[in-house]
Amino acid sequence: MSPNRTPQDRFNVAALQLGPASATIPETTERIVALLAEAAARQVKIAVLPELALTPYFATEIRPSVEPFASVALNAAAMARVCAAAKEHAMSVVLPHAEAHPAGVYNAMAFIDAQGQARGLFRKVHIPGQTTPDPEKEITILEKHYFLEGDLGFPVFDLGAAQVGGMICYDRRFPESYRALMQAGAELFAVSYNTPVMNGGTLDKARAASRLAICGGAFANATYTIAAGKAGVESGVTYIGDSFICSPEGEVIATAETMGDEVVVVEVSLSHQAALRARWDFAANLRPQAYQARPGGVSRR
Repeated sequence: MSPNRTPQDRFNVAALQLGPASATIPETTERIVALLAEAAARQVKIAVLPELALTPYFATEIRPSVEPFASVALNAAAMARVCAAAKEHAMSVVLPHAEAHPAGVYNAMAFIDAQGQARGLFRKVHIPGQTTPDPEKEITILEKHYFLEGDLGFPVFDLGAAQVGGMICYDRRFPESYRALMQAGAELFAVSYNTPVMNGGTLDKARAASRLAICGGAFANATYTIAAGKAGVESGVTYIGDSFICSPEGEVIATAETMGDEVVVVEVSLSHQAALRARWDFAANLRPQAYQARPGGVSRR
């Protein structure tokens, strides 16, 4: 067992839903700190925030500069504020943000332990959308204009109560994301998203698609999953919210009830999860050699 690991089976986890971002990173950070205090009052040990939690979802339009959203100074101050709150509440926090890097900008996720120490980063692997707006669409996802592809793979971090790995938005659409984390030792999946209701879509359909992807990954890997999203109308775009926590059986066991800031809490049991994993025995029966495309197409008799 890692020196950072506490031998605990049952503990509370939370999805911290956020409504539309405030005007500045410091203002949004104070809302996050308030949610952390509410989660602490409910004995939460691990809390997960939505994608780009410190800022608006800025990738629906071309902007003159990304600096207001990926400011090194403002992000560092926000990170310090959240780390201090994590230490105060003895709570681990997953904090997604726009990470400025000499090579460009990453859509990233910081893992902060219950001592207020940043353990490391995940960078969004699968980058959706286009580099330029589509004039025929009301909404164009322009993440390819703003973000580099993540170069860290799918790391797993020891957050004391559990080993945790993350996915950001579009990553949840790839079953390989979940499997990579499970094989790397993840005991909890943290999924963060800013999912808009897209052109011609509906709120119900967008939520159903999100749940299907996340609950399928939870079920296929017998892993509790904390799903935290942006909610409400921001810059004229509706975001689905619908933050929830999914059981290792793939069932939604708690969900947000509003389209604003909200704390969604569930008690998880790692021994229950371990028993399910032992039953399905994924590690022993995976056959990676069979998952490769083969030349020659379908054989016929």
